Amino acid sequence: MIEFRHLRNFTVLAREGNYQKAAQRLNLAQPSLSRSIQRLEDLLGAELLIRGHQAMSLTASGELVLSHSEGIIEGVDTLRKELQYLQGKSSGHLAIGASPVPANTILGPMIGRFIDKFPDVHVELEEGTWQHNLGKLLQGKLSLLVTDVKGEEIGNEALVQSFNLPSYNAVFCAKKDHPLALKKQLSLDDIRQYPLAIPRNLPAGVVDMFGDLFFQYRSDFAGLLHYDAFPPIIGAIQHSQMLALTPQVALLDESVRKELHIFTPTDMPKLNVCFSVVMLRTQESIAAKRFLQQMLSTSSV
Repeated sequence: MIEFRHLRNFTVLAREGNYQKAAQRLNLAQPSLSRSIQRLEDLLGAELLIRGHQAMSLTASGELVLSHSEGIIEGVDTLRKELQYLQGKSSGHLAIGASPVPANTILGPMIGRFIDKFPDVHVELEEGTWQHNLGKLLQGKLSLLVTDVKGEEIGNEALVQSFNLPSYNAVFCAKKDHPLALKKQLSLDDIRQYPLAIPRNLPAGVVDMFGDLFFQYRSDFAGLLHYDAFPPIIGAIQHSQMLALTPQVALLDESVRKELHIFTPTDMPKLNVCFSVVMLRTQESIAAKRFLQQMLSTSSV
């Protein structure tokens, strides 16, 4: 039977690439480490290492075993931490991956309320595209992720479960004294006269909904800026005649809203920004489930 220590020893050796360094890290005698690796190879019926005089490397079988053993070791470590947390012996851990839009809008208040309620949980927040964070979630490196797309667009339904949150309208905004602020009604043609800032990762098909407005090669091009997070764009708006397309949720903060003028052109396409929470179907983290429950209950209020 394969024992946990065999996998742990093999993983450390594979990462160190050297028997002496791995043995020191594992606090084992080098012959004991060699016997452990040989025993694992015998049990699996496969050669895992290419042993040379000066160096060693992994065979194709070794690479496969390494990818699986890392997941097993991380899973056991997570289980140990969860048991300790459940028994009140340690703090919990919550690793949140977030797309730029929710990271800069809805997540701040959510995390603040969560930490107030569960101060014994260590929270990490990692910002990145949902595609990047999904990869980390599937590897077990994130507890959950909060995205700016519907759960149905995530895919991987056999491995993950998604929970959709309320959607928000998208609007254009500019500085308070922008020339267009004087118009009682305006259209997208009015907006064409000015530089535009738009999110970098707009959902598929959204750009086409606006014709060639966001096309940098149109004949009346007036400037275009792509952004990941909205807060830095506020400064650009306040010091130019630029207009920005943004989810209205980004303007919920009164201090931000009072500095900007919100525009909804008469021919503005119906555009909703959707959020969802995604986690592995096998996720057993108590902290992750508590955070999900808080997000769902707060969003439904």
